[in-house]
This record gives sequence, C-alpha cells and structure tokens, in this order.
Amino acid sequence: MSDAETPWSSLAARVVRVVLARKDFGYAQLSEALASVGVKESNRALASRVSRGRIKLCLLLQILTVTGAKVPTLWCAAVAMPGTWEQRAKEVIIAELSRQPMVTFDELAHRMIRLGADLTEKTLMSHLDEGIISLPEFLQCLVALGSSSLERYVDYEDLAAAVPAVPPHLLT
Repeated sequence: MSDAETPWSSLAARVVRVVLARKDFGYAQLSEALASVGVKESNRALASRVSRGRIKLCLLLQILTVTGAKVPTLWCAAVAMPGTWEQRAKEVIIAELSRQPMVTFDELAHRMIRLGADLTEKTLMSHLDEGIISLPEFLQCLVALGSSSLERYVDYEDLAAAVPAVPPHLLT
C-alpha cells in the first residue's frame, strides 16, 4: 500500500486542510507565508504533498505558525523555542511523552509497532530522536500515547479508528 493510500496519510492531509480552511489560507498564500520562515516550496508542490499526506511534523508546526492557527497548549513552548524546526518537532514529541513519564522513545516506538506502524523500531526511534517524524507517523504516536492534542483539527476517534486490527500476540 502506498503512503497516499494509508488511512494515516489521509488523516495527515485532513489535519493540514482543516488548519488551512480554519484560517482561510490557500496554497499560494501558504507558500508565501512559509517563505517567511525559510521554507521555499511552490503552491503546487505544497498542494501535492498535502493531498498525499506526505508531510513532516515540522512542516505542520511551520504551517500552524505562519497561519496563526492555534497550537495545542502542550506544544506552545516547543514551537516557540529557538532552533531548527526538527528540534522543535522533537520537543513536541517530548512534551507529549511528558504526560506519561514512564514511556521512553524506545517504548513509544514499540507501542507504535504494536499498533501497526509500517517502519522498523530502529527507524522509528531515529525519526523520533531526530525530529524528522512524518505527520502520519506522529498521528500514530498520538494514538500510542492516547493524546488528543490535535483534537481541534482531527477527532481522536478518527485517529484511533485508523489502527488496524492488532493480532492478540502483539498486544503483550
């Protein structure tokens, strides 16, 4: 199944489209606004990436910032910090993990695998640690943590419904 066909990619596209619709932003306006934070991408390329759900968490953070959309409260400090967008994305993940202090990056990656993530645990760990996680992966992360941080843009129930049936032996 290609990325564009996964329910996670579809949900990632929905999140971005909702952000843009709530702020009445088109792709041309978004392209201009993103240029102000150093992201050079044409409106056609943005529209294509969004429609396929092929976006990174750091691009979502940039979109939330440049559109003036409401950032989840838990993420505000991470999004406002200096540094790269990848560092900010990692800090968002750390903020999400702070709700469950016993869950490490390793445990989170393991939970995501049990929920049907399509990457190896090592790759997920790397994506989490480097802040290069895709938005579809991050949505899986939110489900693995039981977080409703993006409730303003997508219903948690819809995220949970994207989890495939997990064989019982993987739940332990």
